[in-house]
Amino acid sequence: MRRSSNTARSNVVMNDRNRLLKELMGILEDELGTAPEGVSEETFLRESLGLDSVDMITVISRVEQAYKIRLNHEELTQMNKVSDIINVILSKTEATPIRAAA
Repeated sequence: MRRSSNTARSNVVMNDRNRLLKELMGILEDELGTAPEGVSEETFLRESLGLDSVDMITVISRVEQAYKIRLNHEELTQMNKVSDIINVILSKTEATPIRAAA
């Protein structure tokens, strides 16, 4: 039974991650003015997507508002990839993401 419980939990977390990736892509599309192509959790925010510091502040602000969280300075300085944003959202919402506002 324990193995099945772990598998179910893994599926829930993966579904949360997939949903968050889609929601983040919407935020990035709004910021970039176009749908980012080939974005995955491993996509670099600055290098691959070309986000500058102002873009990053806007994206992070939207994430904080959408998920009702606050990021501290250390978390902000460690935002390099899409997965970094997803990880911090999951950790601050206890893997129960709130739907991002459109």
